[in-house]
Amino acid sequence: MSDSVNTTELHQFGADYSYFCTKAAEFTGINLHNYKGRQIYRRLVNYMNRRNIPDFATFAMRLQRDPGEVARLVEYLTINVSDFFRNPEHWEALAREIVPLLADSAKWRIRVWSAGSAAGQEAYSAAITFAECSVDDVFILGTDIDETSLGKARAAKYTSAEVKSVPKPLLRKYFRKEADLHVVQDSIRRMVSFRRHDLLSSEYPGSMDLIICRNVIIYFSEHSKQDVIARLASSLRPGGVLFMGATEAIFNAQDYGLKQIRPFFYRRSP
Repeated sequence: MSDSVNTTELHQFGADYSYFCTKAAEFTGINLHNYKGRQIYRRLVNYMNRRNIPDFATFAMRLQRDPGEVARLVEYLTINVSDFFRNPEHWEALAREIVPLLADSAKWRIRVWSAGSAAGQEAYSAAITFAECSVDDVFILGTDIDETSLGKARAAKYTSAEVKSVPKPLLRKYFRKEADLHVVQDSIRRMVSFRRHDLLSSEYPGSMDLIICRNVIIYFSEHSKQDVIARLASSLRPGGVLFMGATEAIFNAQDYGLKQIRPFFYRRSP
């Protein structure tokens, strides 16, 4: 059986589930057919148990009647879990090897896309990394499907728990305290812009020097995953680099016009 929610699976999970998927797409804009079928079904059942929703037909009715339920479902489905400098050894490799490579080959301002940036931690981690490498002429686009997360990203205010993974020297240098919150310094915020984007349906930006897409596509069906990787590769300029997550190795990188230059980093053929 395919990982995607195909017709066979829809019948297996029941007519109510099929109806729910249709209504969920209508109210949330998220097409559940593009996600791993059994995984997304289990996640929805867990959500219903927590919210005391007895069945998928009732769930669909709640979405239709309660915008708050729609917002809660979107937040749950978009899996907005992120940290600053997640897998720090990968960010060290980015600073040590990839940033100099991009700086040497760039003909104009370096363009970076943080795809699936949640509340902005990844995009700001990238900005801090470039700043630490003394590369200032950088534009970073952070995108996510969830507007609530994008609002938090634009505010750039984080709790002590949310910045616990930021090395102390960088925390002192690039954040300021406001009451109990840590606020990203303006010099870093000016490097980053945020907007809504759905990797499964939106138009992709082009001519990117670096695309960071980590711990996002693992939730997609195999077909959707292949499509997203192909579109990410096409969004890179020749010689641009794709930075993937620790569980998202691309084993057939050459099929997308990419070459692995170190673990989790893939370069588009110049």
